[in-house]
Amino acid sequence: MRGDRLTIFTLLTFTAAAAVIVIVPGPDQALLLQTSAAAGRPAAVRTAGGVLLGIVLWGVASVLGLSALLANGSVAFRIVTVVGAVYLVWLGITALRSAVSAAHPAPRREDRGNSGFFLRGLLMNCLNPKIGLFYLSILPQFLPGSAASALGPELVLFAIYVTVSALWLFGFAFAAGSLHPFLNRPRVKRTLDSVVGVILLGLGVMALVGV
Repeated sequence: MRGDRLTIFTLLTFTAAAAVIVIVPGPDQALLLQTSAAAGRPAAVRTAGGVLLGIVLWGVASVLGLSALLANGSVAFRIVTVVGAVYLVWLGITALRSAVSAAHPAPRREDRGNSGFFLRGLLMNCLNPKIGLFYLSILPQFLPGSAASALGPELVLFAIYVTVSALWLFGFAFAAGSLHPFLNRPRVKRTLDSVVGVILLGLGVMALVGV
């Protein structure tokens, strides 16, 4: 790197790293799968939109220095972590209850309007401070040495990460949504709800234990 400019190699390396981080299975994919099974592609796409907005908001907070303030303030960080963990536990219990009670496809009980699924995805990521820590720990490693006072390179990397996330999230939502007829079969849906419920519940409990 020269000065505060990002090289092509750095951009390509960061893009590859971002793709690996985004694609690694986690609660976002689990939620999108469960939503696709319950309510189909439109709901999954709206959920993906909420997840993406959460990523954007954490990035904006990082640029403004708010995520660093949150990370340095242990009380605030723990509060957000606990609330996010409780939300994951609630989502996990909801999925497990659906698995237990649904002997056949739910009668569109999952139709929450245009905002319900979007809000669920948004809350999942807004209440996940680890996304803010990504911007604080991983992203700076790709910045030029003099970028402490240069906003441009950070915004470029931020835009790349958001773009990679958008391509993956919406691509995953469309792919999972196309499997809705299969995923909504009673036996498949019960199995999927059970697996997703255990994953979300486990992640929530692990987050609570680690606080």
